[in-house]
Amino acid sequence: MKNSAIVQNFYAHLAKGDRENAYKLLADDFTLKQADSLPYGGGYRGPEALVDFFKKFNAYWQQFETLTTAFYECENKVFAVSTIQGKNVLDKLIETEMIQIYHVDNQKIVSAQPFYFDTALLLKR
Repeated sequence: MKNSAIVQNFYAHLAKGDRENAYKLLADDFTLKQADSLPYGGGYRGPEALVDFFKKFNAYWQQFETLTTAFYECENKVFAVSTIQGKNVLDKLIETEMIQIYHVDNQKIVSAQPFYFDTALLLKR
């Protein structure tokens, strides 16, 4: 399976709320690195650490969705370019773009790191 298809499957499972099958696509030592300035920022290691990430993420966002995503693959990297929209805990509607870089090895997602085009916008008051 192509690396981009693995990441697309990860997105599809998360969109359906199927975290169990999404996490099966992750390496045991998977790492997620979010910008430290975000309420859910920092590093998360291992699929089980995503439980903590999603708890913090869901506490900040009343509503959140990915409107569009395009996937690009180069060797063992997959770039997901997305437009996201959400309503934060302050009831502010936010729409912006982001790029996530995924590293895939042996048919498993090893790491993910999002880069928001405007991190300060996510903290809009």
